[in-house]
Amino acid sequence: MLKKILYINFFLLFFPAFSLSYPFTGVYFQSRILGLPFLVLYFLLNIFNKKIIITKQIFIFLFPLKIAIIVPFLGLLANRKFSLIDIGYMTSFLYLILFTLVVKKEKVLFVKFTKIFTVANIVYSIWQVFLMNLGLAQFAMIHCNLPSKSDYTIPVGILPSIYRFSGLFNESSPLLFYLCSSYIFLCEINKNKLEKDVKIIQYATLFMIIISGSKLSFAFLSLLFISKLLSLIKDRGYRNLLNISLIAIGLFFLTTNYSEIIDILSQNLTAFKPRYESIHNSTTSLLQIEILGNGFLPSSTGEAGGLDAITIIIGGYGVLFGFTIILTFLVWILVETNFNFIFVAVYILGLVSNGSLLVSQYTLLFAMIYVLGKPSLYKISDFLKYTAKTSN
Repeated sequence: MLKKILYINFFLLFFPAFSLSYPFTGVYFQSRILGLPFLVLYFLLNIFNKKIIITKQIFIFLFPLKIAIIVPFLGLLANRKFSLIDIGYMTSFLYLILFTLVVKKEKVLFVKFTKIFTVANIVYSIWQVFLMNLGLAQFAMIHCNLPSKSDYTIPVGILPSIYRFSGLFNESSPLLFYLCSSYIFLCEINKNKLEKDVKIIQYATLFMIIISGSKLSFAFLSLLFISKLLSLIKDRGYRNLLNISLIAIGLFFLTTNYSEIIDILSQNLTAFKPRYESIHNSTTSLLQIEILGNGFLPSSTGEAGGLDAITIIIGGYGVLFGFTIILTFLVWILVETNFNFIFVAVYILGLVSNGSLLVSQYTLLFAMIYVLGKPSLYKISDFLKYTAKTSN
């Protein structure tokens, strides 16, 4: 029975863009949230049997949850607007805590899910490109019933006949966020390259990232290249020194050539300019945000004014509480990954391109990081041995 409860949650994660509630209630919320009661039941049954261990690392997630609960209710005494999105963040942060604890116990099952979900997105993306080339655009987004995307058509990519596929997500950017997370996760669990199926999925995932033509993919591939170079340096002291030097050189280059870089990117990447202007406007208007935030507006419809985390999280919860949430997750990633450069990079890229923490990609990224704790997960068989030991 317990496994079936967990399978329901994994099944619902296969619908990141399709709300099972919307056709029946007219209210759109992510299908995975339907699994929250099942997740709570699974957690309670296992915690009483002492099969789930609550580690001290997970308590840091309580800060975002408390902010998500306290700020909206305090805001009722001020001018802050309360919305269904506030409830969405409460349930999403609760879901995040329970999900990460559960998958830490069910490592093997989570790795299998990641492999299957990644392959499903790759296969479906290829199918989307095939449909678009046949002129059947109306069938390429049937997996998404988000009201704001009812007229959405997958745009053409930078390569001939390759469209900006979205996979099972609502746009290409969320898909790329997930594929980047999945790629580095699979690389970590297969460092010894002993799992052939994982290796094949790694290469397929990297190939899809390369041909996607997304801004996020260009940035990720550049940072991945730097990460690979840094990994060649075995001495931690020299590696950290090089890290600091690269950051310093990068900042110097960026500040001295800022205008030219913005102009070049604006001319060559069509979606860059509006995204840049949105982030620029949100940062310059920080002082105008109320102490408890201005409340949430839907980001999917464009009402929020931008898709970055500053616009959404800082605008929604205020400068103090918004930055606390963003930095809480950042510090947790730094500590949990032992300052792994590439995981931090994916998180920051996500904040810029998909700043709403409601999306399932963040839950999956944090779960991946949490699962990659000790013991070293170089082989799937290691999961089985570890699970057998801990269950006795």
